[in-house]
Amino acid sequence: MKTTKCMSMLAALWVTGFVTGPARGQDADAGPIADGGQLESFAARHPRGLIAPEAEALTVELPPTIVPAGGSDSPCDEVGYIEPAGQDVRTVLNALLWTDTPDGGKVARLELRSPGAEGLRVELTDIRYLELRVYDPVSGAAFGPYRYPRTDEQGRWWSTVIFGDTIGLEWHLPAHHDLPQPLPEIVSVAYLYEPLMADGPPPAGTCEPDVTCYPAWNGSVEERAVGLLLYNCTLTSCGQCTGAMLNRSPSDIPTGWVSPIFMTARHCINTQAAANTAIVIWDFKTTTCNGTAPNQNTLPRNDGALLLKTSFQDEWTILGLFERDDTGNYAGWDANFLGDGSFVTSVNHGAGQPKRIAAGGKTGGSNCLGAPNEWTVEYTLGRTIPGASGSPLFDDSRRVRGTLSCDNRMCPPDQQSWYGRFDTAFGMLQYYLFAMPNPTYANRFVGGDPGNDGTGERGTAANPFNTVYEATFCVPTYGTVEVVPGNYNERFTVWRPMTLVRSGGSGMVVLGAP
Repeated sequence: MKTTKCMSMLAALWVTGFVTGPARGQDADAGPIADGGQLESFAARHPRGLIAPEAEALTVELPPTIVPAGGSDSPCDEVGYIEPAGQDVRTVLNALLWTDTPDGGKVARLELRSPGAEGLRVELTDIRYLELRVYDPVSGAAFGPYRYPRTDEQGRWWSTVIFGDTIGLEWHLPAHHDLPQPLPEIVSVAYLYEPLMADGPPPAGTCEPDVTCYPAWNGSVEERAVGLLLYNCTLTSCGQCTGAMLNRSPSDIPTGWVSPIFMTARHCINTQAAANTAIVIWDFKTTTCNGTAPNQNTLPRNDGALLLKTSFQDEWTILGLFERDDTGNYAGWDANFLGDGSFVTSVNHGAGQPKRIAAGGKTGGSNCLGAPNEWTVEYTLGRTIPGASGSPLFDDSRRVRGTLSCDNRMCPPDQQSWYGRFDTAFGMLQYYLFAMPNPTYANRFVGGDPGNDGTGERGTAANPFNTVYEATFCVPTYGTVEVVPGNYNERFTVWRPMTLVRSGGSGMVVLGAP
């Protein structure tokens, strides 16, 4: 008992910055590393207001949200389920009342309510010429406007989530346009039944310390790089994990335009279908130690991502966010071996809570979820629980060394967690993170890596990516993407400075055509 108490006090001192851990098992300069960093002039995009808040909304009652009895068989940390929309909901846009706006356009509002829901999101067919704002009827916070969002192969798109029992959709038809026919349809509804716990300290006995209580970590680059991840785990279930933004080497930060690469665990997201539905919520933490957190509907967030690489062997995934990230903070990493006894720290959103912290030591190697390349960690302060999956493991230099795969949910001294190793995953991930090729090459005629699990696509002339969009996440800012002539059936937005050119002396590159 005395030993356990002593170790807990040591970990507590260390995370507040008064004690440093022992030297790592291998010199950091022996292999690739990247330090964390922050954009100097950065302003997060918070949700805005509605175009016509005074317009009357058409209100539709959805089925009540039901907590599944006996848990779920879902492979993810499930927080909700998905059901097809009934015919009356599917075509409800045909019943909207459109009113004129001062700019010569039209606006209509729809609110969908499910008693008992902790959150709602909807799947829509292509919204075409319409603009959409997704809003919280309680706070009035609105996300968007969404114009021509990236749809899946079926021409469908998932909205962002609104926490609470009602989701609002404000549709705006710009001036000089006719209403598209047919109007978009609501195909499916996701019902969240697990709340994000925003109020008060952790319940007694949960051993999940609030990161805000540790000044050396609260507000740091590493803490702010961590985000809460929501996504559709399967066709019928919604999951919650954690993840973090990663810096690159050489870093894009000095340019002011950073490739938005987000890490998480493979068991959280490992398909493009799941990545399409990803939502990353930033800055969900308490305002004071063990205090309350802001309304999640008022926080900045990112919607949707491209699956870049995913490794079964290492339980790692990296995603490219569809838009500029809304944190401006990027964690460093170390691709070297992590010695046993090394001090480590976790910052995570276990159980969807405001950010939590845990500290302890790396004790060895193991495997989890069939992945052979895992670190074993024993925490002496705090623990990890479902919902923390995908969170980064930081070493004593605050560089990422792993991503959370599994845990035994116990409190210290019996706590254990298992992390997918960054050093072994680096052989696959490096093409987006280290010494990125410039020019970066894309060639639709190469087979590529099945499921993006492999090292065949590197962005080089010999091993190009098979999509242009992948190449845009790899290329350094202000670099060049060379595209082999051909038709690329892709639709995406390039917002980071770069040059796209045809590769070779002849032929035509066509984007957006099969």
